[in-house]
Amino acid sequence: MEKTEKSNQTLSHEDHALPAKELNLQTDEGMEAHGTLAYEQRMRPLRATFRNILLVVFLIFVCAIVQMFMLWRVCNTGMKTAASLEHQGLPTLNGLALLQEHLAIYRLNAYESLFAQEGERAGKVKAVQDSAAQTRAELENIKTLLPEGEGRHLAANLESAFADLDTEYHKVQNLEDSDFVAAMKTMDRNIPPLTKRVTAAATAFSDYGYNFSGGQANATFDSFGWIKKNAIIFGTANIAVAFGAVLFVLLAARRSRAQLSQAMARLDERTGELAYERDLLRSLLDYSPDPIYFKDAQSHFLKTSKVQAEHFGLKSAADLVGKTDFDFFAEEHARPAFEDEQEIIRTGRPLIGKVEKEVLKNGREFWALTSKMPLRNRDGQIMGTFGISKDITDIKETETRLGQLHKQLLETSRQAGMAEIATNVLHNVGNVLNSVNVSASLVIDSVKKSKVSNLVKVAALLREHDLDLGTFITSDSKGKQLPAYLAQLAELLLADQETTVQELVSLLKNIEHIKEIVAMQQSYAKVSGIKEIINLRELVEDGLRINVGALGRHRVEVIREFEDVPLINIDRHRVLQVLVNLIRNAKHACQESERADRRLTVRLANAAGRVKISVMDNGVGIPPENLTRIFNHGFTTRKDGHGFGLHSGALAAKEMGGSLTVHSDGPDRGATFTLELPYTTNGNSNE
Repeated sequence: MEKTEKSNQTLSHEDHALPAKELNLQTDEGMEAHGTLAYEQRMRPLRATFRNILLVVFLIFVCAIVQMFMLWRVCNTGMKTAASLEHQGLPTLNGLALLQEHLAIYRLNAYESLFAQEGERAGKVKAVQDSAAQTRAELENIKTLLPEGEGRHLAANLESAFADLDTEYHKVQNLEDSDFVAAMKTMDRNIPPLTKRVTAAATAFSDYGYNFSGGQANATFDSFGWIKKNAIIFGTANIAVAFGAVLFVLLAARRSRAQLSQAMARLDERTGELAYERDLLRSLLDYSPDPIYFKDAQSHFLKTSKVQAEHFGLKSAADLVGKTDFDFFAEEHARPAFEDEQEIIRTGRPLIGKVEKEVLKNGREFWALTSKMPLRNRDGQIMGTFGISKDITDIKETETRLGQLHKQLLETSRQAGMAEIATNVLHNVGNVLNSVNVSASLVIDSVKKSKVSNLVKVAALLREHDLDLGTFITSDSKGKQLPAYLAQLAELLLADQETTVQELVSLLKNIEHIKEIVAMQQSYAKVSGIKEIINLRELVEDGLRINVGALGRHRVEVIREFEDVPLINIDRHRVLQVLVNLIRNAKHACQESERADRRLTVRLANAAGRVKISVMDNGVGIPPENLTRIFNHGFTTRKDGHGFGLHSGALAAKEMGGSLTVHSDGPDRGATFTLELPYTTNGNSNE
């Protein structure tokens, strides 16, 4: 549903309401016009018969025009062939006769000039030249009478042969004055072949000329024969057309009566179909739970469903006709809806499944899933739009609640992950505290068993003999033993000191270890969601250190297969949470397998623009039917499992732009969980 321009927002019903018949949906009015349609159906065959009669008359008239035109063409052709015979054929025959005469005179004058007496030679030479000129002139005249093609080609051959003969005669004449014998030999050798050539060319040219003239004469006689034949044919055709026209009119009248009966039957059938379609459309518009609407090219309502009117608070769908979305919706929805419909009208492309937030003028808001298509007339031209909107407000509210639940689930999983990390930290601290207790007990026992008290006795004995100390040490039996006793006592005290120092050093190391574990826990207990540049190798080692106590208690061997991978910018806490959970699950799988060679392998590798962290164990494995649901929320195979550790891990991986996948060959074949993270490279690769 779309908006008009701001200046036209107040489009009124009176100014823009369109007749409902433009949509061909007002079937009630159509049924009222049934009587008019029936009359039209009865008159239609009669009109068709009258049109057929007019068509026959028109065809007869056209035939007469065609006959006149064809007769005119035949007569015109005859006149043209006669004129051609007069202006080309006969002059050509006359010219050919004159040409033969001039050629003969030329040959005669040429021979006479060669053998003429000295006084007569000049006259003979002049006669030869005149006859040659007349021959060339007549040949040129005949060429102008002939059409382009073979005739003119033959004329050119004759002209060339005659020129060669005339040239040779002139050579003989010139040679005759100086050497008569040589002139005669040249004449005997060259003149006869050239004469034959001229004769052959003249014969070919004459044959063509006679054929040409004869063809024109024959064409003239044939044209007049065609005039006679066409006159007979056209007369017969006119009689046949007249008879056919009468027969056609009779058959058309009979056929029109049958067509009238059929038309009435079809009219009754079509009327029933229209009534059925009207009832279907009315049922759809009256009982559809979703708004359905038809609009014109200016986005005015033409027809709507009943629920659409109720949606706008109107009593009937008829009250919507001529109105627009601007009459009911706020500008923020009506304007985009109007623009969508105008785009459909311009391009013919439908709008399918658009989610819209609709706001009425009274402030009521709801969500709709809208589909709109172009509305076309019988000629296929777009005359508007039609569409259907489905209220999805409840679905949107449910999606909002699901989003909130999803956030709560992520927070719960984060807290659960933190609790899991804290539990592992407490286990590790407990193990170190055991060592601290042992070291403290050893120090206490060493102090209790120390021989330091014997030094007090020696000091008291020496004070008793401080006046005769030298005599006491050298003469008294106890004094003589005192130096050796002091040496033994010193050795014992040194040994006790070394033992005490070693235990104190061990105690100090254990205390430092506890501080490191607590510091690491504190670093990962910070607020999550903050990205930072991290070294994945160090992060994996942190995950292993958090689980080191549990892995050691259950005698699980840890194998590291680390490649050099770039530093990445990512949420440290989320990655560690996923790793701790995967390592803990692998430990449980190894523990439940009851095999002696329990082994956990952590692999860090590059993979096509991503980094892979794989946690592999040789534990109990995963059945095939569980592989497809192992990441589902609540799914677990352990009695004390909560079922959202892997689910939250998969969600966390997806939100970081990566993925968490699993592979297992089946029970007792171990399992491999792979966390893939995208590169956000910043720095050099790990050393």
